[in-house]
Amino acid sequence: MRRTIVCTSFAVVTVLALALPATAAPPEIAPGESFEAVIPFPDVCPEFELEATVRGKTHTITFVDASGDPVRQIAAGQLFVTWTRTDTGFSRTFAISGPGFYDGAGNPVRGTGRWTTPLEGTGWALVIGNLTIDGLEDGFALVVDYTGRATSICELMS
Repeated sequence: MRRTIVCTSFAVVTVLALALPATAAPPEIAPGESFEAVIPFPDVCPEFELEATVRGKTHTITFVDASGDPVRQIAAGQLFVTWTRTDTGFSRTFAISGPGFYDGAGNPVRGTGRWTTPLEGTGWALVIGNLTIDGLEDGFALVVDYTGRATSICELMS
């Protein structure tokens, strides 16, 4: 009988402990503002220069612990990039909405969807799928592995 009471008490305490609310703070949501940025890319393709016009609106969700310290972040939104050859004016527009997933320090670690970004061993590419990101290259997320499809920007703009 005594053993049953102890086991029952332990089970009740375990259930109550699991039912307590989580101690993490609510996520911080930062709605984005619409923007447009024109970025020159003179050295991406050997035969011609490119310019990228990025426009859209993104938002971020930062997940924090009980102390308010960031533990991870998601960035997503409606983004488009128009790549333009500066010699001919030929251009192509791509949706690049992501999203991207970041660690607590704000470093990109993973992405999904469509991105135009440096791809290790390839250069700039349109990468579609599940992306593994390891750091930055010239301020842009460096994709080191992916499951999906990738096409060189130079090939797309030739």
